[in-house]
Amino acid sequence: MSQVRDTYTRWAVVASGEGGGRIASQFFTRSDNPGIDDRILVMNTNRADIRNTISHMESNFAEGEDPSQHALEFGSQQGAGNFFVTGMEAAREDLDRIVGNIGDLATEGGNVDAFLHAATLGGGTGNGSIPYVIDQFKSGLDTDRRKNWMDSTIHTAFAVWPYYYEAPQRQFNAVAGLSRLIRSPDGSQNADMVLLAANSHLSDDDATGTDYSEVNEQIISAIDLMIGAGRETRGVIDVQDYVTIPSQIGAYHFTPAVATDLNGGMFELEYMFDKAAENAFVPMDVGTSRVTYAVVRAPEHMIESGDITEPDVQNAFNQWKREHGLLGASGMTSLTPKQERGDSVDVLLLLGGFDLDPLLDHSWEEFEEYKESLQSGRSLGNARLPADELRRIEDNLTEYMEINEG
Repeated sequence: MSQVRDTYTRWAVVASGEGGGRIASQFFTRSDNPGIDDRILVMNTNRADIRNTISHMESNFAEGEDPSQHALEFGSQQGAGNFFVTGMEAAREDLDRIVGNIGDLATEGGNVDAFLHAATLGGGTGNGSIPYVIDQFKSGLDTDRRKNWMDSTIHTAFAVWPYYYEAPQRQFNAVAGLSRLIRSPDGSQNADMVLLAANSHLSDDDATGTDYSEVNEQIISAIDLMIGAGRETRGVIDVQDYVTIPSQIGAYHFTPAVATDLNGGMFELEYMFDKAAENAFVPMDVGTSRVTYAVVRAPEHMIESGDITEPDVQNAFNQWKREHGLLGASGMTSLTPKQERGDSVDVLLLLGGFDLDPLLDHSWEEFEEYKESLQSGRSLGNARLPADELRRIEDNLTEYMEINEG
């Protein structure tokens, strides 16, 4: 088993905050993705929230396994009070413990190739800690805490936008969180890849915002397709492919677009790409994408028989891009097998470098209003957000958006 497992691209999942914990806990039900296995850590500043996450995980564990081994409580305060600055300060306060726990996760059984960091952007704990932790792992750790494996490990982030109706403070958190994931305080790139999903865009439950399971199931499905089966899969797009060109052109924010259970014996591949594009995880104009990847997962018997081939996927994707004015967009295709008897085909598009205005339109006004209230003396509890730091956060995002205008 270990020899087979070593052929896969090795991912580890690090989730912070209650929302990120809900997403991460569902990975324990996905035994069909050996790219992750049980390399999962959930973090929280709130003891009650982390207990809830552990209880979600327990039902998916084998007898005798201890889910608390996958959980870390950090910081001295009970909760971040929905202030992202408090979540960031808690991570700074307990950075050594966080680095130690993530390091154990990353090196158990062999070094990981990539981290997937998960957080919801409306809150304080995950939204505050995850951008800070990524920044520290990439460039902030001193020589005593830095390990050789850290230099080659890729850091991707999956960030979930709050419901559009949620309070202005949550919209403020989301805008600031996106900026901090995109760029470090000095203006350099932070996460190697930022994947975005919007609750209101994925869920019909916009009135109450309680149906997170619907959103999380779609997120897990997209991640399964993105990670694929590993290095030995036919035509696989590996994690290095996802991040190299986008980083070079400053277009490293993405959203998944997914269509599953399509009849491969009935539908053309171009139609499947269209169906996936209709299900982008955020509001966007597909035609503004600067980078595009396509992953097609088909039954192995269809691939072996030649019903779907790598050239078929590449040619259909090129035609699809031509029809959407995307021939100039960078990108790759992948064909991966699954063990099924039927003709069910799944498609993932990763659309990157698109115009962020349709997503930010829902939150920017609330961000500005909340920013003005802070400048007028509004309290952030025990946290402080200096005016120059807030200005830098806003400028970093604005400059990045200008690079990726539609």
